[in-house]
Amino acid sequence: MRKNTKVRIGAMGVVAAMLILAGCGSADSADSGSGGESEAHTLKVQEIFAPGEAFADSTQAFGDAVTEATHGSVSFEYFWSNAVVPTNEIAGAMNDGLLDMGRIQPPASPADFPTMNWLSSASSLNTQAFPAGLLQKIGAHLEFVMNSETGSAQLDSELRNLGIQYIGAFALVQQYDLFCSKPVASLDDFAGLKVRVAGQAWVDEIENLGGEPVTLLPEEIYEGFQRGIVDCVMTYPTHYINSGLWELGGYYVPLKLNGWNQDGLTISNAAWKSLDESQQVAMYDAVKDWLRVFVGRQLDGYWRFMTEGREQHGIEYLEPDSEIQERIDEHHDAVIESLAETAPEGVADPEAIVEEYVALHDKWLGTIEELGFDVEGDGVNDFLAALEDPDVPPSEQIDLEPWLDAIIAAAYENN
Repeated sequence: MRKNTKVRIGAMGVVAAMLILAGCGSADSADSGSGGESEAHTLKVQEIFAPGEAFADSTQAFGDAVTEATHGSVSFEYFWSNAVVPTNEIAGAMNDGLLDMGRIQPPASPADFPTMNWLSSASSLNTQAFPAGLLQKIGAHLEFVMNSETGSAQLDSELRNLGIQYIGAFALVQQYDLFCSKPVASLDDFAGLKVRVAGQAWVDEIENLGGEPVTLLPEEIYEGFQRGIVDCVMTYPTHYINSGLWELGGYYVPLKLNGWNQDGLTISNAAWKSLDESQQVAMYDAVKDWLRVFVGRQLDGYWRFMTEGREQHGIEYLEPDSEIQERIDEHHDAVIESLAETAPEGVADPEAIVEEYVALHDKWLGTIEELGFDVEGDGVNDFLAALEDPDVPPSEQIDLEPWLDAIIAAAYENN
């Protein structure tokens, strides 16, 4: 567990993009809000996307919250759309002082993040009910990385060796499903089916179903689907909107494939050490703001995809045979059972890490249920049916604050 800073914590996020020169500090000072003065810092932050996209807007919300909480002593210079370095070079850019903060995605440079990449195969432990599974997954993963007996020490050591550390670790895709150019409703339909996948864990998913995994860069997905290079894209409803795929029309295949637990808001060790305790607490607290914006956007994205897709883009929503999900679930069970055996070199106690990761998902399922969310529902349709007003965006109907309070307390408060 993290013992270096007494934190009260509660907030959201990554703050985006950065420039050159990590000079995180100036001669100015500002009221720290605790009776003293804090040295002023301008942190250079890189974000993968540009404003208007959920990740970027969440990062902006995070930065605004930190600046307000520190009375202006911490401000941010943003570099959007990977303006400084590509994602696979972000850790080195922070360590070298070109950037102070950035959002890492370990699959982009797997050799740098062996433990987190290993855990990508365990992103199937959540309930299928939406949004309960998303809230469960985010809570379990953030607590595991930031404040657990096994995962925190392992991952903290791995990142610090790269010259960076976590502000927040995010499991942000409840589960992947499929968007296809032709109907996929039975196991037989997977024979010869070309599916764009994100990495090895998802290669295994498609091969398990009898399909053919295809690797395409993110910027190639739209054209690949449009031209028939792939028959299906494996991602999730909000991304089908943001990528423009839904504008092409097609078939939505709701499945519970392995999700995504690979995003991390990070800061260089040097930048972190330059902040005083009140500023560090403000950074952790602002994770709450990051999550509030991001999860709200996910709720509304799923709602839009399901309510507007048919009428505006001709999307057909399929009900696949139950044997498909049964095959997927059997694969997930086998992966978790053998996960400790596949741990990379340097993981001290893989059995304990897997055990705690599973236990935290069980714990957070109970927490989500106690907070009043339906944990038994069958995906997005049950979520839509439960909305009080189907014409009002879910972010305006669902109160996330009790969940946000719980997640910040569990992930950041020291014992």
